[in-house]
Amino acid sequence: MLDRSSPFLTTLPPGPATKGAVASQVLRHALLTCDLAPGSAFSEVEIETRFRLGRASIRGALAGLAGEGLVTALPRQGWRAAPITGALIGSLIAARRQIEPALANRKLSPAEITRLDSLVMLDAALVGRGDVQALTTARITDRQIMDVIALGAGLFQRKWLTETWDHCARVLAFLEKGELTYHPLSRANLVSALRDGDAQLAGVELLRDIEAFERFVTRALLERSDLTIESAAQRSARRMRDKPAPGATANAQSGETSKPSRRS
Repeated sequence: MLDRSSPFLTTLPPGPATKGAVASQVLRHALLTCDLAPGSAFSEVEIETRFRLGRASIRGALAGLAGEGLVTALPRQGWRAAPITGALIGSLIAARRQIEPALANRKLSPAEITRLDSLVMLDAALVGRGDVQALTTARITDRQIMDVIALGAGLFQRKWLTETWDHCARVLAFLEKGELTYHPLSRANLVSALRDGDAQLAGVELLRDIEAFERFVTRALLERSDLTIESAAQRSARRMRDKPAPGATANAQSGETSKPSRRS
């Protein structure tokens, strides 16, 4: 099973980082690894105590993560980690099928080829190893390969890819348990196809990985009887519970509390 606490899962660049950047990285990691459980509600005070982060940094980080669809604000209550639903999983697979094929036409620079070749060699050295650290490194290496390939995409397309892959990583973390783990496929053929300018083969390799993700998700949902995937009806009911009662906001802002009237 993937080591959620591994320091190698962080992606902060070397050197000093701002408090806001650190808070964003820490909370994103907690969300993507499901350390902050999908659908769970929490306050900024709880986050401050648990992760030892400053309140202002927490607020700014959560606002940014809300823009990525990882959390939602609960008026006058705090925040909620985005739930993992069947609809979300379906939309992620559909998004990958729509966006990733464009990467098959990617033209690699010599420096990118060198970088990708080194990552593919590292990945090949991990094949057949089932220990936690090997799986963690393989998962990170796979993401680094795709991040390099995505560098040639447009700004918005790269943002969509990054967020989609983050959400997929979160789905895997939610579904994995014990020996039920997802092992990334080799990217050697993909990198070779891109190096040779073979867009057709590159497209096949990209689709092969999407289908592997889809097969694992389907298998996990069938085998994990302990899982509860939130339905649309449950989301609607939860939103109704979270919605303030009519007049509650106005009373709260004015400091008044409604009281039942007494009969004279």
